[in-house]
Amino acid sequence: MFFKEINFKKVLIIIITSSFIGLTYNYFNPFGIAISKDKRVLKFQDENSQIEKNNYESKKNISKHIDDADLQTTKEKSIDNQIKNNNEPALTKPSGIKLNRAYQLFKQGVTFIDARPIEEFANGHIKGAINIPFYGSENYESVLNKISKQEVIVTYCTGEECELSILLGDELFSKGYQNVYIFFGGWNDWQKNNYPINKE
Repeated sequence: MFFKEINFKKVLIIIITSSFIGLTYNYFNPFGIAISKDKRVLKFQDENSQIEKNNYESKKNISKHIDDADLQTTKEKSIDNQIKNNNEPALTKPSGIKLNRAYQLFKQGVTFIDARPIEEFANGHIKGAINIPFYGSENYESVLNKISKQEVIVTYCTGEECELSILLGDELFSKGYQNVYIFFGGWNDWQKNNYPINKE
């Protein structure tokens, strides 16, 4: 009896109208829920670095008597000094880096943060890296508090298919860590090249 009294046309109109009002409100609300997730495009420091541009300009002013090997050494020292003295251009969001740059930063003693779960970290990780799993990162505030917000940080996870390093990098950046780099090749690239690792 109850179902016979329901006017399905009116119910459908109410559902459509309320959905439209809800979606409109959500769209204009600054705290609204994103309906579609924008794909995070990672810009690579190697490809679009102000440091690289600055070094190119300074290369023109270096004496022509310096050979290519000396020039490369001068360039690397200049980049190293900018990182050590924290003179890198301000990032607007975490920047991607590839294996060669990651290894260069590793040799400088930069902090590496592994965004993978604890079990994966225990099975092997970049030597000296600390583990802050993205899922559960709120439990690692005491670890983060030991890292200066001006310090250069590199996040990484398994490899190119893993987004945990990007998510953690963005989270750290939003917390005020302004020199965050994301090692895109991650653990897979590091292992393939037999770079220093630890296992627990």
